[in-house]
Amino acid sequence: MDESHIHESQTEERMLPESSDLDAGQKSLADALRLSFGILKLIMLAVIVLFLASGFFSVEPNEQALVLVFGKVQGQGAGRIKEPGYHWTLPEPISEVVRIPVKEVQSLSIRSFWFFETEAERLAGGRRYAAGGLNPIRDGYCLTRNDLLTELKGSDYNIVHSLWTVTYSIGSPVRFFEHVYMESRKPGESFMEVASRTVDPMIESIASDAIVATLVTYSIDDAIRSHIGIANGVKEHLQRKLNAIESGIQIDDVRINRITWPLQVDDAFQASSQAVNKSQQSITDARAYKEKLLTDTAGPRAESILDSLKDSTLSQAQKEQLVSQLGGRVQGVIAESRAYRTRVEQDAKAAADYLKSLLPEYRQRPRLVLQKIYQDAIEEVLLNVDEKVFAPPGDENKGREIRVLISRDLASPRKPADSEKQ
Repeated sequence: MDESHIHESQTEERMLPESSDLDAGQKSLADALRLSFGILKLIMLAVIVLFLASGFFSVEPNEQALVLVFGKVQGQGAGRIKEPGYHWTLPEPISEVVRIPVKEVQSLSIRSFWFFETEAERLAGGRRYAAGGLNPIRDGYCLTRNDLLTELKGSDYNIVHSLWTVTYSIGSPVRFFEHVYMESRKPGESFMEVASRTVDPMIESIASDAIVATLVTYSIDDAIRSHIGIANGVKEHLQRKLNAIESGIQIDDVRINRITWPLQVDDAFQASSQAVNKSQQSITDARAYKEKLLTDTAGPRAESILDSLKDSTLSQAQKEQLVSQLGGRVQGVIAESRAYRTRVEQDAKAAADYLKSLLPEYRQRPRLVLQKIYQDAIEEVLLNVDEKVFAPPGDENKGREIRVLISRDLASPRKPADSEKQ
């Protein structure tokens, strides 16, 4: 072997590591890999824990929440609604939490039934007198009940202008989420800000229908005076419509801010209103006078007793029983009538007894009895007469004229009629 080959072989032997050095390197590499895998496991575990922890969410006291998994509301019955407090669900993007402010009340002003006003007039808040006729394209209005015209053929609808305010909230989050369309929220927008863009036009449309359907059942006088009754009717009608479409919206209040007749006919309406008020006052006064007259005459139960006496099936005893319940002056009249009846009956009985006692004598001497009766009657008549003038009958008095002087005291003549009146 030449020297070059010997030199190369020595060089290769020097370049190969010893076996002990190779084992130490592999062990260090394995330890490093194990440590790296342990750290990676800890990191992955921490990521999983953080991922799962991100599923915790809180619901504020004025809210209720819905949990959506791949866009579908989770839970059954009452469990679908998450009440205020802390809850957990699968994190996004698997799940989505929709928080709905159920206790936040929204207010909606309805001016579609008010006459046209400029912005300056609206801010001033005064009652503008609308010149010219009503413009149905520009001016809002509503019809009241169709009333028959007194002593005229036909009927009349009346027009009123009105301003309304409706306040509402979300009563059923599930129904609201499932049946009411909402736009996607932009950053910084609240839930109700986005919802009102859809809900307000819907409620205004349904409320307008409810206002028209309710006001047409009232007269114009009722519409102006019965604000609470009309508002309650509109609220019930509106809530029924919202329930029918399962909107989940709860109407908290409906209020009439202002209601008035067309200002073009203000003078005529005021005159008509005064006439109606005067008529109603006259009717009220007449009824009060009737009640007072009946009470003074026959007692507080007079009207009901008189209505009962009209029953033709009542017996005489029942009628007398009802009459005895009357009070006031009627009892005095009844007492006098009964006393008069008793007196007449007694006088008639006494006369009958007297004539019965004379009957035997009359049968024996009728002429003498008649003369006696006549004489007794004359004595009774003349008993209290101061002066008596007798004109005895007889043949010698035939053809004579009899004159009777009414005032025998010539010294004191009768007073004139005027002085007697004084």
